[in-house]
Amino acid sequence: MKRLFAYLVLLCCWINFSHAHEVRPAFLKVTETNLEADRSEFEISFRQPQINGRFLGLSVSTNCDATELSASLTDGALIEVLELECGEESLQYIEINGLDRTLIDTKRLDGSIDEILINGNEPRLDLTAATPTVPVYLIIGIEHLLLGFDHILFVIMLLYLVRSSWGIFKVVTSFTIAHSLTLALSAFELVQLSSAPVEAVIAGSIVLLAYENLQKSGSVSKAFPVLVAFGFGLLHGLGFAGAVAEIGLPEESQLIALLLFNIGIELGQLVIIAVALLLLMVIRLKFIRLLYEAPIYLTGGIASFWFLQRSWQIFAPVIG
Repeated sequence: MKRLFAYLVLLCCWINFSHAHEVRPAFLKVTETNLEADRSEFEISFRQPQINGRFLGLSVSTNCDATELSASLTDGALIEVLELECGEESLQYIEINGLDRTLIDTKRLDGSIDEILINGNEPRLDLTAATPTVPVYLIIGIEHLLLGFDHILFVIMLLYLVRSSWGIFKVVTSFTIAHSLTLALSAFELVQLSSAPVEAVIAGSIVLLAYENLQKSGSVSKAFPVLVAFGFGLLHGLGFAGAVAEIGLPEESQLIALLLFNIGIELGQLVIIAVALLLLMVIRLKFIRLLYEAPIYLTGGIASFWFLQRSWQIFAPVIG
């Protein structure tokens, strides 16, 4: 009988600011195909993504002899299938060459789940040694929020809409409920939308909030900030779901993994809110109004660029 164990390799350091999203996961699946005492064999399926039209140049090395069985392109990813012949010593380590930073979720031969954090200085997983565990999907959620610049700018623009602590609480709670809802619906494939228009509209939502925050008279966003936060939160949840779709959820614990990912997003969001409120407080006390409005202008300019860029990526194939 074949036994299976998998390594979910999450590349979280390959960030391009103009695209504003940090999660471009690779996926490594290892299947043990021979259990004889004098010979162990494995099959590896390794998927690595494209970043700005280029592959990351990652490769897998182990203590075993590797033979490439196939290589193919699908959905902007390169999928390589390798066969490993390990002899009597079995598979002792797996190393990802060309890796900057990695989160790994492992499922061992006995079916147990280990969650392991390694970095670019130690891009090797030693299968013979005991390793500490960390909640991988929680870390992914935190990093996705903290390194997702469009989500950060949107949250900051939300803070400009309200003045009181109670108002901030209501707006943030509304945004959280909304994006958690669509994240769950999309993760379980109950709601499916193309990622390209979603990302373009997310950028547009930031531009709109920046414009609304600069209005001297009343605006819809300032009059109904909770509803605006909820509406755009539904949209941002679909953006978060794009990361989950690329990463994938473990079949044995989908709900727990999704919950950890969402909690990670909330923790990252709280960090951003705390830092933003502190900076806004300092600006209000120490500097002139122009400086207070400077982040709005900067955010609006950056988001406008994202909106045009993402819109062009949608229409360029049609026009060309």
